Amino acid sequence: MAAERRGPRLLIVPAADRCVGWALRAANGRPLGVGVRTYRSEDELSDAVRELIIERAALRCSTAQAEGRQWVWSAYLPVRSTRPGAASTVPVARSARGYLRRDQCQAGVEGFLSGLQWVGQELRRSGRDGRWPL
Repeated sequence: MAAERRGPRLLIVPAADRCVGWALRAANGRPLGVGVRTYRSEDELSDAVRELIIERAALRCSTAQAEGRQWVWSAYLPVRSTRPGAASTVPVARSARGYLRRDQCQAGVEGFLSGLQWVGQELRRSGRDGRWPL
């Protein structure tokens, strides 16, 4: 029997109005990041997460101080439209918590990106054709 590989996990998170969202957790349960949008169905959520995993190398991440003076990060996918003014300022993911220092926040970004990388590799390895949940 092959040993089960432990690593980050994408979780389905219930949201308001019978919608769902996602969260990325480390193998030890520590939150790595959460999705910003909610989705009407698990199929819609699965398609969005699949796109995020496929496009993870193109993510643009930024850090800023929130109202409570804690540092937070946000991740943005590139805009796919050539229309003037089509740039989206809504992130696809954000930090699951605030950080006391900017360097801790940046380490949180790196942990999130590494987690996405690991999940993407696991989806390919498992032969699930990029389908989630894992």
